[in-house]
Amino acid sequence: MDDKGLTDLVKATRALLLVQLQDWSETDNREKPEIILARAGYTAREIAELINKNADAVAKAIQRAGKVAR
Repeated sequence: MDDKGLTDLVKATRALLLVQLQDWSETDNREKPEIILARAGYTAREIAELINKNADAVAKAIQRAGKVAR
C-alpha cells in the first residue's frame, strides 16, 4: 500500500471510529469515550483532537480511570 492509500485508510478508520463513538454515546453507557480510546492505544492528545476536548482534561480522565481500575 502506498502512502496515499495508507493516509486514506487512516482517515476512513478515524471517521468510522467517530461514528461508532457517537452511536455509543447515545446509549446509556457509563464509560467515557476517552477511556475506550486510551485502551485502543490512542494518546491523550489524539483523543482530545478526535472528541474536541482539552488534552489535559482527557489525560486527567484517563489517569482517574486507571486509579479506579486498580
